[in-house]
Amino acid sequence: MIDIAILGSSMPALEYAHTTLDETPSARVTIYTEDAEVGFPEAPVLEELVMSEALDSIPSNWYSSIPEGIDWNTPSTSANSWLSKSMAIRLASRGGRFLLRTTILNIDEDRREISFRGGGVVRSGVESYDELHDFRRTLIGTTHTSHEINNYPA
Repeated sequence: MIDIAILGSSMPALEYAHTTLDETPSARVTIYTEDAEVGFPEAPVLEELVMSEALDSIPSNWYSSIPEGIDWNTPSTSANSWLSKSMAIRLASRGGRFLLRTTILNIDEDRREISFRGGGVVRSGVESYDELHDFRRTLIGTTHTSHEINNYPA
């Protein structure tokens, strides 16, 4: 089994996690995020999303139900939040782990370990990884080696 660590819970992070499980169903995918809930509070989004178009562009096994109150045909920034939440729910049902309200304290690239402190069920610890992908910074959607991550200022 391969351990995949994903930092951040943006839409590209969730897409990457689902793609990983599609390609390697036995992978252990863990998402570390400072958010209390994926998708909320709503992060500033540059463009509005039309839910029906977004759902047509991703596999149906990547999302769960969307609330009936969401207009599927009108561009909306809140549609991004609901789609993120729906994708996170589905990811959890596929075996993905979420460590919410979690701060990354250190990444040891030589040992391939992440030290963290969190507010969820797992309060703090050190976990190993085989691959690390950082979606927290402005280079959203770009994956980075742990060496590149360590070069970011805290």
